[in-house]
Amino acid sequence: MSYDTKTHELLRSILHELRCIHRELHPPNISAFDIKEITMFPIAPGFSPVYTATPIPAGTFPAAGNVPVWTSSDTTNAPVTADATGLIATVAIPASAVVGTTFTLTISYTNADGTVATGTLAQTIVAAPVPDITGFTIAQTS
Repeated sequence: MSYDTKTHELLRSILHELRCIHRELHPPNISAFDIKEITMFPIAPGFSPVYTATPIPAGTFPAAGNVPVWTSSDTTNAPVTADATGLIATVAIPASAVVGTTFTLTISYTNADGTVATGTLAQTIVAAPVPDITGFTIAQTS
């Protein structure tokens, strides 16, 4: 059976659309997350570093209505809150946080088939950096 060029292109277009619909209805499972700090803020008292979680393998994403959940191993020194997507989180390190404390951030996601994907990142709270000099005063003393 042979098709003319228009029919062939139409069938290719329909096949492409069907594949897109199939991926939407049956997305591949997320197997893990890669967590990175994206703001370059120090992990120090008084700062709020922001983290992003990238699903692995590339091209996977959480299903609509099923948001990943972030937790912190130290909710006092490193409380974590996530955005609506569940892929971006902020750790608001209080000014009273103990320098030298290590905490672990964990993101968890349950795939449609019940398998759980996680990602973890250990961080240590360091001393706040010395502020940059932004000006000075010269005074004559004698």
